[in-house]
Amino acid sequence: MRVDWAVRGYLVFAAVQGLGIGLTGLIAPDQMQIPLRLTPLNARFVAALYVAGGIGVALAAANPRRIGTRLFCIGFGVATLLILVLTILHWSDFMDPALPHRLIWMFDYVVDPLLALVLVPLAGLWPARHAHYHSLSRALWVKAVFFGALGAVLLFAPTVAASYWPWTLPPVAGQLYGCFILTFAIGDVLAARESDARAVRDFLIAACALCLLVLLVSAVHLDRFKLDPVTPAWFMFWAAWAVACGVSLGLWVRRPEWVERAAASV
Repeated sequence: MRVDWAVRGYLVFAAVQGLGIGLTGLIAPDQMQIPLRLTPLNARFVAALYVAGGIGVALAAANPRRIGTRLFCIGFGVATLLILVLTILHWSDFMDPALPHRLIWMFDYVVDPLLALVLVPLAGLWPARHAHYHSLSRALWVKAVFFGALGAVLLFAPTVAASYWPWTLPPVAGQLYGCFILTFAIGDVLAARESDARAVRDFLIAACALCLLVLLVSAVHLDRFKLDPVTPAWFMFWAAWAVACGVSLGLWVRRPEWVERAAASV
């Protein structure tokens, strides 16, 4: 029971952190608690990534089965570790004395991955040795490939990504995007082999939220987009994923197996 409460406390802390930063960024991008110089569009895009992740983590915190939290514990740990490494590599960008929120940023992104490294093995939340494939596994693998490729290019070749991006994208901001998008790709892989039906549902909700928030932010800042074919391609890409995630979520929760697994998880 102590381990269960520790896991849920970690997820609640993660949800408060993600939703707090994200909602602030969406509403008042100049007040977002990130020590990095970002334009309003870049800040709101980062905020969309935070909110989508925060929604998934908050849902996981309410999962009655400890094993149903592993996808999000691992995902949050990976995301924060990647961001910590990015902060160290670009120390002068994040730790500029003129920027606010530096101390709380370093506290969060040192403590978060360390807690994950302790809790995941302690609570037995490593990915299952034997995968449990289900009706959405193939679709999630396809999404993992697309998002993994996008996240890898943003993280490891940010100047290449910026040349094809539909708005002006500084390299460090692009790498910050990449940390989140690569984490969602890892989430796709974990969800594709997940045995807990509720965890898969929660991940699909987070994925839907991400697509819809990206479309909303893009529409609000449409005047900042390039007059290139990449702009309509951008909207079609995210709209297609929003539809795919929404349909997948609808099919998942309407399956007879969902009712049985959800009841068994209580």
